[in-house]
Amino acid sequence: MNDESLYSYIALQQTNYKPLLDYEILTNIENPSWLLDIYRIYCRHKKFVSVLPIFHGEFTDPRCEFVTYKVDNKVIAWTMLRKLSDTVIDNMQFCWNYEDPKLKLGYKSIRTECAIYRDRGFTEMLLDTELHYKKEIQGYNIYGPA
Repeated sequence: MNDESLYSYIALQQTNYKPLLDYEILTNIENPSWLLDIYRIYCRHKKFVSVLPIFHGEFTDPRCEFVTYKVDNKVIAWTMLRKLSDTVIDNMQFCWNYEDPKLKLGYKSIRTECAIYRDRGFTEMLLDTELHYKKEIQGYNIYGPA
């Protein structure tokens, strides 16, 4: 069994991160075109075959929150998270425009989100399947194997 078939999470109480980026949390986004523009750039950069699974209804889903990140007062990245309960948040999708790869926004965003959601009382952040870079995150754990 390879690690990619195992799902991972962060035990948020085991982290001591502080926000590293200028962020804003948005909900109920009626016109997400500006966020989808960033997502399309991200998908092209990553050479994804399809831009799905981002669906318009997720932008207005009351369980979803969007943490947006700004550099020089311009939103250049965002993460979609879904509240599964009062203590569990699912980190569903991160994307950014890659205009300045030296910013390493992927690393900074996940640490910022750990701080945000830990401080709001969440205890677990789901991360989907295991990937090698995620092992560097404080509180990182794997569900499984069964």
